[in-house]
Amino acid sequence: MRGATIALMALALLAAVPRQTAPPARLVAFTNEPREPELGEVFALNLTVRLAPDVIAFFPDTLVPARDAMSAGPGSWELGTAPGDSIDVRATYPVMGLDPGGVELPVLELWTRRAGSGEEAGPRRVASLAGTVRDGAGPGGAPAPGLERLLIPVGGALIMPLRAMTEAADGGLVPEPPADVLGGQWSPWLLGAVGTALGVAALLAWLFVGRAAAGGSVLAIRSPRAEALHELDRLHALRWHANGRVVEFYDATTGVLRRFAELTEEECGRYLTSSELLGRLQDRWGAGRVGSLRDAVWSAERVKFGSDRPDPPAAEGDWATVRSWIEQLPEHR
Repeated sequence: MRGATIALMALALLAAVPRQTAPPARLVAFTNEPREPELGEVFALNLTVRLAPDVIAFFPDTLVPARDAMSAGPGSWELGTAPGDSIDVRATYPVMGLDPGGVELPVLELWTRRAGSGEEAGPRRVASLAGTVRDGAGPGGAPAPGLERLLIPVGGALIMPLRAMTEAADGGLVPEPPADVLGGQWSPWLLGAVGTALGVAALLAWLFVGRAAAGGSVLAIRSPRAEALHELDRLHALRWHANGRVVEFYDATTGVLRRFAELTEEECGRYLTSSELLGRLQDRWGAGRVGSLRDAVWSAERVKFGSDRPDPPAAEGDWATVRSWIEQLPEHR
């Protein structure tokens, strides 16, 4: 009798515990192409969103802007293959970074509801709501019971400084003088260089005005070392390593190191492998000076290309190693 009473009490306690329900939608993967876009370059942000099997999700045409990144046009999506009875949606959005360094990407805003009897679950265009959906209102402002707003943070990306003019100069794209100043045959290289210069000037002016209006900082000219330290400090302030984004944290940290090496060492191009990069730095600075940096870089390799996921203190330690190594080098302008 006592055993039966205990069993009934246990069942009652289990029934009183609220069940954990799966979210209607969650982000399972994202990539951006190219991996390290330049400042002002439009790049593709590819998202894989997994829906619960009984959920209808309304996908937006554009993403919610972040402080330093925004949508650059309407996106598109298609159905993918998902495990079990879940539904995977592969969405692609054009995005532009507005500041060099590690930036937060725009946020995906979904409206979701459970599929009704006879309805097919899956993605829909948000335009099909045909009216405001804010605060649970449906088409024409009519109440829409069960409609929920879901904001899904995407993650971060490393935006590289603008290199168009530098690459043009390195490639020998030197404008030729016009054959006839009064309307003769202008050199296509001259026209291209003028167009590029005007485009860069317009972009920088737009960034200057936008950042000043928002109370943000305007891009300043710094030495390579000062710029690298600034970006590392900014990356650390984002707290990716403590918010489940340790892969992005390591990727951005080593990205800053690569950019610094590229600007200060003639033989250290961005596309060297990690082994090649460390070898060039060792030739330049000696094995003793590169030893600690080597350990941090290999930790990053295990995170980016393997299954290693260091805890926040360990990740911060590797970040600090990279920062200290750059800080202790002589200034280079």
